Amino acid sequence: MSNYDHKKQNIGTLPVLPVNDVAQTLEFYRDMLGFNELFRQSGDNGVVVNGQVQLEGCNLMFNLNPSDGDKEGGGVYFWVRIEGMDIDSYYEDLTGKNVQVVEKIKDQFWGDRSFTVRDCNGYILAFNKSI
Repeated sequence: MSNYDHKKQNIGTLPVLPVNDVAQTLEFYRDMLGFNELFRQSGDNGVVVNGQVQLEGCNLMFNLNPSDGDKEGGGVYFWVRIEGMDIDSYYEDLTGKNVQVVEKIKDQFWGDRSFTVRDCNGYILAFNKSI
């Protein structure tokens, strides 16, 4: 059973990413990237089959799907807007945890300050904030 209240979920897009190990992925996003874990749901065998995280109003769901979970990253690229946070401090925190940085933090010509990281499944996340 889930302790998540679906009525409280934000309206909008919710990417659902196939992964091989939902529990490990939730822990990576919580412990390494600083997301809040909203819920995790286990099947009858006790294996976590799905779960959801949130950072600054950006929600991601992970679904146990071994047939697709082996397709590292699948070319999927996610933008995570963090307007309420100090992006430089967040970047330093992640690099201090040895999160794999793909693109170092920098000011972009379109008016954002951003950086990208690779998660534990190979997905690329671009964290950005308006300058």
